[in-house]
Amino acid sequence: MLPKSKIEKILIPYDFSETAALALEHGVFMAKLLRAEIKLVHVLEAMSFTSAISHAFSGFEKKIETASDDKLNEVAEKIHNESGVTVSIATEVGRIYKRIAHTAKVWHADLIIMGTHGVSGPQEHVVGTNTVRVIAEAPCPVISVQTHARKVGFTRILVPIDDSANSRQKVPYVLTLADAYKAHVFILAFNPNTSKEDVKRKFEIKVEQTETFVQDYDIITQVVYSDDKNVGEATLKFANQNDIDLILIMTEQEFSITGTSLGAFANHIINHSKTPVLSCGPREVNANTMSVGY
Repeated sequence: MLPKSKIEKILIPYDFSETAALALEHGVFMAKLLRAEIKLVHVLEAMSFTSAISHAFSGFEKKIETASDDKLNEVAEKIHNESGVTVSIATEVGRIYKRIAHTAKVWHADLIIMGTHGVSGPQEHVVGTNTVRVIAEAPCPVISVQTHARKVGFTRILVPIDDSANSRQKVPYVLTLADAYKAHVFILAFNPNTSKEDVKRKFEIKVEQTETFVQDYDIITQVVYSDDKNVGEATLKFANQNDIDLILIMTEQEFSITGTSLGAFANHIINHSKTPVLSCGPREVNANTMSVGY
């Protein structure tokens, strides 16, 4: 059987907003299911002043950090008392996405769950949100949650698959979450845009193997093939029409002079999905445990 991914440490960026509270609800629910621990991190944007002005503000900044720790500790204590989940806290100072990614790295987080408001228009393709930047820099997958995602818990998981080399690296996370939540998994397979029969057949084998990996864990699985060329829109449409609770995607981890880009598909899904999205970045894999297409 293909091994599941380990999720023992869940990092939750917490800015005391409505979306952060919703992300926290998802995180606590998951931590209880997986017997994981949680770390709450609140990031204070660094104030860049010089000389005497900088010195004058340093004491003020320290007071803000202390106040942040106090508030985070209140939240952590409440979570532990109500759920039994172990919760630690951290207040960081600096660029939000960089400090979140740094905290995830030094704490060895297995997953980040964070609220997002999404972005549309020109900003979506140029700068992106802190969430998109965290996803690009984080050493682990990230679940982004918009305010629309009021339902806590994942019972219908969507896994879009295409013929790219890294498309199935997200499958171990599918296994972990679908098994824990007893979810129904939908594999949305986008047919390669080619007339070559050998390419089509290789892709079919890839999809069949993915289905087998999931079914090995007695998870109910349904495969749907699509010829739609607009993968992003087709994925969101399928999610909306089939009451999907979670979409799992791969990111391309591309970098450009205008900022961090995760590729058109990932950007579109993350910024426009009303459904929580788990984003996995391509990473090194063990050839002995992964098969064709990994």
